Amino acid sequence: MKNNIDIISTASLPVECLQQLQQQGINVDVIPFIKTYESVSVANSQRIRSLEKYKATAIFTSAHGVEAVAGSLLHPPAWKFACINGNTKKTVAHYFDEEDIIAEGPDAASLADELLPKIDRDAPVIFFCGNRRLDILPQRFRDAGIKLEEIEVYKTDYTPEKVNDKSVSAVLFFSTSAVDSFFSLNTLNAETICFAIGNTTAAALKEKVQNKIVISDQPGKKELTELVIKYYNEHS
Repeated sequence: MKNNIDIISTASLPVECLQQLQQQGINVDVIPFIKTYESVSVANSQRIRSLEKYKATAIFTSAHGVEAVAGSLLHPPAWKFACINGNTKKTVAHYFDEEDIIAEGPDAASLADELLPKIDRDAPVIFFCGNRRLDILPQRFRDAGIKLEEIEVYKTDYTPEKVNDKSVSAVLFFSTSAVDSFFSLNTLNAETICFAIGNTTAAALKEKVQNKIVISDQPGKKELTELVIKYYNEHS
C-alpha cells in the first residue's frame, strides 16, 4: 500500500479502527457531520410502557433507538425484535434476549423482507425511529397491508462543516443523514472515492455524485474500516 493516503470519516471511529488504518498508512480526519441523541417525549414514553405487556414486534434500525427504548421501559417487555445487523443487533442483544430476535438484515429493505412473512397481524408492530427516518421500511408495510406504528425516540441534527477535499483520497459515509449534511456544504473531486456503510447510504450518495462508491456488505464501523484497508491493499 502506498503511504500517506488521506481520508475523511463523517462519523467517529473506535480507537482500534483508527489504529488499524494508521498502521496501514492511512491518515483519517474524523469530522462528524451529524449529531444523534435520545429524545423521547412524555407521551411516547408512556406509550412505550403501555406496550410492555403486549406480544409486540419491535423494529430497530439504530442502536440509538434501542438505548432510548430500553431507558424508557419499567419492566422487561414480552416482545419479539427485528433489527439491522451490526451494532444495532449487538445493542438489542445487550438489553434484551437475543433469542427473541426474529429477523435481521443489513439495511431497512432487507430487514422488511425478512420480517414481513413472520409478522403476527393480531399483535402490535412498532417501529422505533428517529426524526429523519427514511420511508423504505414503512412503505414495505403499507404495501403489505400491515399496520405499523411509528414511535420517535431519537433525533438527528446536521452538523455540516466545509472541508478541503483536494488532497483527500476517500470519504467514509455511515448514514443518509451524513450524506445530506456533507453535501449541504461540500462537493467532491471526481477522483475521490466514497465508502458507504450499506446499500441505503450508497443510494443516497448516487443521488449526489457520480464518484466511485464502494459498499460494505455489513453495517458496522469495523467492517467499513476493514473494507477501506482491503481496497487500498488491492489498489495500491
